[in-house]
Amino acid sequence: MERIILYKYFNNEASEVEIEAVYAWIAADPEHKREFIRLKIAWALTAEEPMDAATLKAYRPQLPAKRKKMKLWQYAAILVLLLGGALTWYIARTPAMPTATPEVVLALPDAATYTLQDSGITQITTASGIPLAQASGGQLDYSQQAEGNTQIQQYLKVPYGKTYKVVLADGTRVHLNAGSSLRFPNVFADGIRKVQLSGEGFFEVAKNAEKPFKVQAGPMTIAVLGTRFNVEAYPDTQHIATTLEEGSVLVEALNSKEGLRLVPGEMAYYHTATQQLSKQQVEVAPKIAWIYGELMLNDTPSEQLFKILERHYNVQITNHYTQLDQQSFSGTLKLDVPIEDLMQLLQLDTAFEYHIQDNNITITKPNTIN
Repeated sequence: MERIILYKYFNNEASEVEIEAVYAWIAADPEHKREFIRLKIAWALTAEEPMDAATLKAYRPQLPAKRKKMKLWQYAAILVLLLGGALTWYIARTPAMPTATPEVVLALPDAATYTLQDSGITQITTASGIPLAQASGGQLDYSQQAEGNTQIQQYLKVPYGKTYKVVLADGTRVHLNAGSSLRFPNVFADGIRKVQLSGEGFFEVAKNAEKPFKVQAGPMTIAVLGTRFNVEAYPDTQHIATTLEEGSVLVEALNSKEGLRLVPGEMAYYHTATQQLSKQQVEVAPKIAWIYGELMLNDTPSEQLFKILERHYNVQITNHYTQLDQQSFSGTLKLDVPIEDLMQLLQLDTAFEYHIQDNNITITKPNTIN
């Protein structure tokens, strides 16, 4: 059985003829049944249905569950018996990996430093006790502070293994990915709203035609009035990318003579080595899936995938299997499962061995290959 037909079946895209072929293939050989279970488990650990920009925009904070319409109802009992308990066993058979607990830190220029916990409420104040913001439930909110507060620069650092949200004084919402930092004022006191980003952030900018909003990401500046866009500007990569979901933005680089104006579905790409700025059409959904706890892959090289997992799970991945460097992966992964489950899921696509010690993952050649 071709895997493409099985994946079409899992994604509710198979024709009736293909569905009949799947069931006939399962019934023909016990090994086929085991293969079906293995692939079904892998699919069950990924997103339950393909996402597009409209779906992501319309459904927050979580994605809808897949509802598969079974036209060939006579086979339903076979599938129930076939899959009973298999997924539970797969997820539960390995202990959770011990991980460090990284801290989200907010620093103020008067030397006040706050460690922001996932639970509880933290009141953010100046050294003299003036209220600035409130942190609770993975979000820092400046939108309720008193009018007329003196402008004070804030510095929020999100470590690997965490994500965090900020509501700025004007109501703009910023989602910060793992390994990111944001510099911003507690209030926008002048005629411009400006923040500085390192890492990756998704911005939902509150509209204000009198005060443009600007994001400084290295040598790139993104200017908007009100829109939704993603900026990826990790210092350990060789690019800065801005992807527009909604509205319009103007992207400029320090050395560029003219800026680029983006429309929804376009990405501005700045290569830090060549200092070249360009734009292209892209699928928006994979670029912003991380804010919904998803990772959408499309022929993603293993090196790039491992770097993403390192940031999200706060681990160090060392690959000693050179053949795996040539592999790429496609599909949608849920990032709320243990790292062991994702590693085992990747093994279903490409055979390899891995060893976990503390927060280090070492990948080696599979034992079945001489």
